[in-house]
Amino acid sequence: MYIDPMLLDDVKEPFESDQHIAELKIDGIRGVISKELRVRMYTRHNNEMTSRFDEVTAAVSSAIEQGTIIDGELVVCDVSTGKPNFAATLSRFQSTKQMKETPGLCFVAFDILAYRGKETIALPLMDRKALLEDAIQENKIVKRIRYIEHGFIPFFDLCREQELEGIVIKRRDSRYHVGKRPAGLWQRVVVFQREECVVTGFSKKSLAWSIGVKRGKEIISVGLLKHGLNGEMGKAVYPLLRKLIIKETKEFAFVEPLIHISVRFRHWTEAGKMRLPVLERVIILPIL
Repeated sequence: MYIDPMLLDDVKEPFESDQHIAELKIDGIRGVISKELRVRMYTRHNNEMTSRFDEVTAAVSSAIEQGTIIDGELVVCDVSTGKPNFAATLSRFQSTKQMKETPGLCFVAFDILAYRGKETIALPLMDRKALLEDAIQENKIVKRIRYIEHGFIPFFDLCREQELEGIVIKRRDSRYHVGKRPAGLWQRVVVFQREECVVTGFSKKSLAWSIGVKRGKEIISVGLLKHGLNGEMGKAVYPLLRKLIIKETKEFAFVEPLIHISVRFRHWTEAGKMRLPVLERVIILPIL
């Protein structure tokens, strides 16, 4: 059985509240796992991934009872630091090879949607948390998320210091809203990095700019920028980009690197690219 997962609202800064709890935001792949006649695993978009993770399904089979559905995050953690490694997670997810074991792979459950055949989504969050304690027998692969009840701001600061993704602040009385993103109930606070970049080109097929970072006299490519371009800033810059074209292909136009922008992103990938860059503001525009 599949249940559409509840989605996260966004908040810019962490806050303190006795009506909430906070959890680490795991940088992995959202998953819903059910155990009926057999264990089945789904992504948040209802794509079944059971056959890709035999070691996880085996571990879940021994960790939960029949009639249980859990919501959580599939993640590969660095075995030396314990930190989630999104690149390794994505690589494992996309692999078509049958693997007996992936070091650091685990499923971290943070909610329970059914227990012993009965739906639990109408229960308050803290009641579901208590059920989750009883419903999961942790093992090497299946874990329960831990939460804190105060000190959310220092918790977020620690995530920033450790270069983790951030935290999720949840209302203690929130029921589980299937497939919804209700305002103010589950709020993610993401740790972002920021960098000044130059625009080096744009796609002719989709809304995307190539961006780079100046390192001395060189401009190092840091990936494609796709988010934040639909607003007024992006629309204002586009006519200037067309005037700065120095070379074109069928799908892409390269421009003089004269437009400087501020970009917000999650972190640097192992390949030296920005993960999920977002345009925040335009710093320098050329006078044409």
